[in-house]
Amino acid sequence: MRLAKYFILFLFLTNVSYAANVTNNLQGVGPDDAMINPYFCIQNAGGAVTYSLKHGETVDGNKYSDNLWYVGGALRFGGCDADKNTYLGYVGASVATQPHSNSMTYTAPKAGVHLTLSNYAITSDDTGTITGKIDYTAINPNFNLLAPNQNTNWSFVGINLSGLEFDKVINPIVVPNLSSEDSNTDYTDLGDTQKFIKAGMNTVRVPISWGYLQLKGAGQGDLNLSYYNSFVKPLLESLTSAKVYAVVDMHAYMRYSVFGKEYSGCGATGPCPDGTLVTDANAYQDIWSKLYTLMSQDSKINMDYILLDLMNEPVDVPNDSVFTIQTSVIKKLRNQGFQGYILVEGNAWSGLHSWTTANWTSTDGKTTYTNASLFTKENFNNAGITDLSKIIINVHQYFDNNYSGTGTQCLTDLTTTGANGFNLDAFVDYLQRNNLKAMVTEFGSGTDSTTCSTALTQFMDYLKNNTANNKDYGFLGWTIWSTGHGWGNYNLRVTPTSYHMTVLNKYLQASNE
Repeated sequence: MRLAKYFILFLFLTNVSYAANVTNNLQGVGPDDAMINPYFCIQNAGGAVTYSLKHGETVDGNKYSDNLWYVGGALRFGGCDADKNTYLGYVGASVATQPHSNSMTYTAPKAGVHLTLSNYAITSDDTGTITGKIDYTAINPNFNLLAPNQNTNWSFVGINLSGLEFDKVINPIVVPNLSSEDSNTDYTDLGDTQKFIKAGMNTVRVPISWGYLQLKGAGQGDLNLSYYNSFVKPLLESLTSAKVYAVVDMHAYMRYSVFGKEYSGCGATGPCPDGTLVTDANAYQDIWSKLYTLMSQDSKINMDYILLDLMNEPVDVPNDSVFTIQTSVIKKLRNQGFQGYILVEGNAWSGLHSWTTANWTSTDGKTTYTNASLFTKENFNNAGITDLSKIIINVHQYFDNNYSGTGTQCLTDLTTTGANGFNLDAFVDYLQRNNLKAMVTEFGSGTDSTTCSTALTQFMDYLKNNTANNKDYGFLGWTIWSTGHGWGNYNLRVTPTSYHMTVLNKYLQASNE
């Protein structure tokens, strides 16, 4: 009987499951009072996520890892869906309760993803608390980019390099990267950008996010240097040092999007645009004044090659605010010393086709506006802006049947007029009446190369036939939408080998050697 008792006790001890707790106290990114913290996505031996451990939460790690001594899993913002939530690296924790002897390891994402977990550790107590902070790491500037030639048809010809304006949280997987160090990774834009420059392009439009730059609110607080220094600054330094023009585009639709909660711009399936409409001119002056100060104080940014695009695609801005806000920013920047080109955009997504036709009524019902009636030489002069030589009317144009850029096929007749037409002549007539110059900083065509090559050729011919060369009105240039390694199979993605370049090469001068 005594032997049987010992045998039963042995079975009990070998099958007991001690709880080895894990607590997620990892810090993330964003404002201190509303930080976006990572989930710890606990996985079992087969790699399946068995528990999404939120910040501040404690669970029995052994239970969900199916391992008495080890708990591991990915870190992600927003949840543990691998298709939706950015991968921030892998954490492995050795946990034990008899006695406590916890340890922790961290594996960063792939090379080229500029993100890390700093100061990570795990406590050796009943909580097994994992600590550390997600930090963005700076992309190195590249001071060896190919210098472009000047195009004979327009002053500015080039691309949009998109990725700094995506998502609800800054996503280091898609941010533009021109560094030589990362040129052999999946996250580089260096090779494509060099090919565009060699083809004859001299301009890159750089969309950035208001919500990422100013975390505490529109016109509130200092700029977020983690975003600016890590990603924006090296891109501007790289481009302008090679004498490539950089169009700095506040890509916000006159909306402020709260970091981590609202999409910066538009979500794939969510609101477009997301965020809150801002009509306080002081907020725009504040963000642009601070951003200009940062750029102008950087000796590695050649300000002669910086253009400022004050606000991407305003939508449903009431009364004359879309005009008065931007003129107030122009005067602020001129008073600070910026003498370069400033681009202004109009209501209704700043559509070229709708510049003279889309209208809205003032809140008192007494005035009907169009962009053409608002952005006039007279109104600029009355606002105190009498030198319009470096003020550019910035318009966008897509070629699908509703002009949104979402369709795969393109309209093939660009001579149409009226409420649903392209109205190209009406726009040029507006420029001529007001002695204004324009730039098309977004235009794009879908994946149907047959119809879209036809539309793209017609459009380029029109821009060339109405160039501002040797005139006081017309088109100063263009940047096609869009390039960037983060786009994948996006409908409007442009690459050096896509059909777009077959068309555009006809309008670009001979390649650099």
